[in-house]
Amino acid sequence: MRALVVFALLAAATAVAEAYPQYQLASDVTCTGCHLSPAGGGLLTENGLAVAESSAWRGNDPKFLHGALELPGWLELGGDARLAAGMVDNGKASGAAYPMQAELHASAGARGFSLTVDGGVRRPNEDTGIASAFWSREHYVMWQQAPGETEGLFVRAGRFAPVYGLRFAEHVAYTQRYGGSPLYAEAYGASVEYVARAFEVHATGFVHDPIATAWEKGDGGALYAEVRLSEHAALGAEGKYASASDQQVAYGGITGKLYLPGPDVLLQGEGELVRRSITGDKATSVIGYLLATRKFSYGVMADIAVGHYQADTRVAGLYRDAIDVNVHWFETSHLEWLLTTRLELLDHGAGTNGGYALIQVHYRL
Repeated sequence: MRALVVFALLAAATAVAEAYPQYQLASDVTCTGCHLSPAGGGLLTENGLAVAESSAWRGNDPKFLHGALELPGWLELGGDARLAAGMVDNGKASGAAYPMQAELHASAGARGFSLTVDGGVRRPNEDTGIASAFWSREHYVMWQQAPGETEGLFVRAGRFAPVYGLRFAEHVAYTQRYGGSPLYAEAYGASVEYVARAFEVHATGFVHDPIATAWEKGDGGALYAEVRLSEHAALGAEGKYASASDQQVAYGGITGKLYLPGPDVLLQGEGELVRRSITGDKATSVIGYLLATRKFSYGVMADIAVGHYQADTRVAGLYRDAIDVNVHWFETSHLEWLLTTRLELLDHGAGTNGGYALIQVHYRL
């Protein structure tokens, strides 16, 4: 009951946070080692639940509702609630609070077939009123070549975000916010995905959602491929194209991951070019993000990152740089506290800057 009350109090979501790629290579080679989805995020596998328990300061029963509800083998349930509050400086410092996520997750399946549905709430659309506050961010059917295994072929159809790039939980990372995998990038589509320890490939064709308010306004396709160069290193390539009535956007980039066992540090980087054509006017953007992560005792994980975004290479000074520092504390298998900070320099010629410091609480049902 306490868990359900916490979930209800945070049920005014405006943003979504997902999986932690910081665990890949350091804890498991593939995202499917911990998640049911071939893209990562959402419901955890048995191994993912074990990682959640072992990573926490005070590990408790990591199952749904702390194991109070016995589920049949064909059904998986979960949920996430997040809230952030702190200080934001957009030229003038002020307090801020952000309800971020309030979702329930369900997956039911047998004989390799499954149906996955996320349901939750978000900020209502001004045009459609309160009815638009209730929505399903993802809902899709999937066939898995090897049910219950972490490797093999996955085929999905429905509403989900095309797999592209590193997919950090912190959606403010420049390569996500301005690149090919921003917040609310879900679309209707079909994908063919193959995941193995040596490599993985994700190919998706999609059309935009004509009803729900979504970031993606075009139709097109996305491709992400990653090869593991060794047990602790990976290199990826990405591409995406979307065409709408008034614009066409092409994305391309590379990703890199390197785990250093000695200092126990995981390095992840992504570089991306975006070519955008709006009613004949063409512009190129350059985006980069580099993240270093280290895990400590008592359930603590720390990130430090640098980002660069040049909105239009034709215009000098039209860019922004960021330094991000995040400290995660996994108090229990279900409760996470996060201090997230950013110093952002905007248009160096003008000498402007900004930033934020926020405390986020995340409760996993």
